[in-house]
Amino acid sequence: MKSVDLNANWKIGSDGGICDMPHDALIGSARDYSCAFGELNGYFPAMRETFARELPTVGDGDASLVVSGACGYGDVYVNDRKIGSLRGYAPTVFDMTGLLCGARNTLRLDMTSSPEMSDKYVGLGIAGGVSLITTDALDFVYGTLFVKTATAGDKTYADVTVTVKNRGDAVKFVLDCTASNAHGKRAGKKQRKIFMRADTEKTFTVRVRLNRAYEWTTSDPYMYTMTAKIICDGCESEAATRFGIVKRALNPVRGLYLNNKNVLLFGGYVSHADAVIGGVGNYSNDVRRLSALKAAGFNAVRLVGCPTEATLDALDDTGMYAYIDLFPCLCEGKAPLDGHIFFDGGEVAARQSVIALRNHPSVVMYGVADDVPECYGRHDGHALIARLVDVIKETDDTRPVTVSVREQVPTARELEDAGIRRQHFDSDAAKINAAREKDLFDTLTAGAFDKTDVCGLNYLYPIYSTQNVKYGRLIVGSRTSSERAFESYDETEKNMRVIGDFCDCAIDYPGGGKLNQIATAFGDLDAICDPTPRSEYKRILLGERGVSCITVVDPDTEEAVPAWNWPRYLGQTVTVKVYTAGDVVALYLDDRLIGRKLAGKINKHTATFNTEYYPGKLTAISYFKGVECSRASLETASSPKLVKLSATEKNLRASRGDLGFVHIDVCDREGRLVRHAMRQLTATVTGGTLVGFTNADPLLRKPEPDVCPVYNGSALLAVKPDDDADRVIVKVSGDGLLAAKLTFKVKE
Repeated sequence: MKSVDLNANWKIGSDGGICDMPHDALIGSARDYSCAFGELNGYFPAMRETFARELPTVGDGDASLVVSGACGYGDVYVNDRKIGSLRGYAPTVFDMTGLLCGARNTLRLDMTSSPEMSDKYVGLGIAGGVSLITTDALDFVYGTLFVKTATAGDKTYADVTVTVKNRGDAVKFVLDCTASNAHGKRAGKKQRKIFMRADTEKTFTVRVRLNRAYEWTTSDPYMYTMTAKIICDGCESEAATRFGIVKRALNPVRGLYLNNKNVLLFGGYVSHADAVIGGVGNYSNDVRRLSALKAAGFNAVRLVGCPTEATLDALDDTGMYAYIDLFPCLCEGKAPLDGHIFFDGGEVAARQSVIALRNHPSVVMYGVADDVPECYGRHDGHALIARLVDVIKETDDTRPVTVSVREQVPTARELEDAGIRRQHFDSDAAKINAAREKDLFDTLTAGAFDKTDVCGLNYLYPIYSTQNVKYGRLIVGSRTSSERAFESYDETEKNMRVIGDFCDCAIDYPGGGKLNQIATAFGDLDAICDPTPRSEYKRILLGERGVSCITVVDPDTEEAVPAWNWPRYLGQTVTVKVYTAGDVVALYLDDRLIGRKLAGKINKHTATFNTEYYPGKLTAISYFKGVECSRASLETASSPKLVKLSATEKNLRASRGDLGFVHIDVCDREGRLVRHAMRQLTATVTGGTLVGFTNADPLLRKPEPDVCPVYNGSALLAVKPDDDADRVIVKVSGDGLLAAKLTFKVKE
């Protein structure tokens, strides 16, 4: 089996523009603040774009086209003949056997995107990549290489399953399976002699013993590579995949066990789209985002739709668990055209998604779909969910499966069937209350979980205990509100059958906001991955005793912000909130004691002070059982004087398509962040191209690509190295500010 990369030299539209995949053509276009449903996708208007390129010449064998991460909907044409459609992120395989002729063949993707398609930004283009797969007369079937790990006593095995297709005469061959460790050295090898009849297809399993096996864990994400080869006279075909050693089990009483340890999943929803580069899947960007979440105390993320291979590799390498919903919806979508993604009954897309996911050790659980009304039995939903669960488990039986539901507004028919005959309700809330009197939620959703291993509940932490008592189900909080983090975390930790809690927004993302907002504004990390006060608060709830955070309630917006610059309210009373794991907090202003307040669990780990505002240094010292456990401070910043640049990774690998990300802070003379700065910044790049330049403002209006204002004193830019560059130099300047430079080294 040979894979030919088709990601280079795509022609965009009719103007002759050239791009490489992955590419999102929508993220850089002008916004339309009058378009219908525009708040769903950040006010990007409906767009169509064509991507075309030539195809290489192939031999007489079978040929398949694989497209991963479709941004928007699209149709695929080979030599102007339509061969299929693209719907969603799941890898899609198209059979092209017999379609290629002569020396010149063309491939065209006609893509479209509209705010009506989804309740989230979807982009326009290809987020993953495009490849051409060719096979010989005796070869592996694409995507069938699957590695399961097992432990027996002190021995660890990798069970390698692969399907071989023989299109020729009967043949004898050797199936060679070799495991390599993280350093590229052989960790195990097994060969099996096989005889195949003519024109047959068969699945084989080979058990490879692993020497000195290391488990994949979040603290040590150790990865192996398995290579399968067909060895016979005149033919040698190869397929390879990375894998990790993870033992997964569900205990009906104590929940989820990973590598024989009881694990609680704490995480949040992460969009495929990023504020800087849009819907493009990029390894370096995903490592940046996941590392920021891990530093914030999360051990898991929830993704909706099959991620790109770059994202999955980043999850594996950073050591972050992933709970992945295969579909954003089923028959009934959250946007007018949302349900169109589910055009084929879902079985093919579900199978292709699981095939793409199953060798990645970070993937801990599959979800059928996100927040689906079909759990109420609508659209014959219970049978549909059961059918999809069967497909998932047939493709991979090593992971638990769930489906998530929230309390829906009951339909008139559902109310009538429950014996509620009142003809008029004043509001949706009245309908929900009437349904609660009849336990309609339990009645209508019971059949949705007949075949799932875990029950997914959205915003329903108050019923964790009752669900356990009634049904003895394992539960995951598939969506919870950060505003109720204390309550949902508390219920999760009290109920051993609850295996995890996922907030509804871990990182702010394009679209999904409110009126005139181009992005969400309720993430634990903002759009440029800076932690918010709610992120620090969650670290405390998760048990980090050495962490505390001071916030001040903005007198105008009533939002808690980490700033001590309030000149308009000089001498007036302001409210200070200190988040802490301690039970007592002492608050000082320039070493003068303001007061002491109780915190602890009884006060939801929050100490609240009312004090007069005067410039200076505000310090909170937290005590646990009389011993200092943490301290935090806020200091009044002076006027902005300089630009400060930083990057978590300054070495870029061109072969991997790495991008360089520069975090920008506007600081005063003493190096303190000036959150109230209102400066426009200009970026110049040498040896590379500016890919994106943005800040965390959900109302951002930015006229030029190389100019961006700061928001809360910060901004973020991304650069792509030129093909022949060995370094990229970024310079950022602003009016009245001392400019700064940062250099990235580029390696092959």
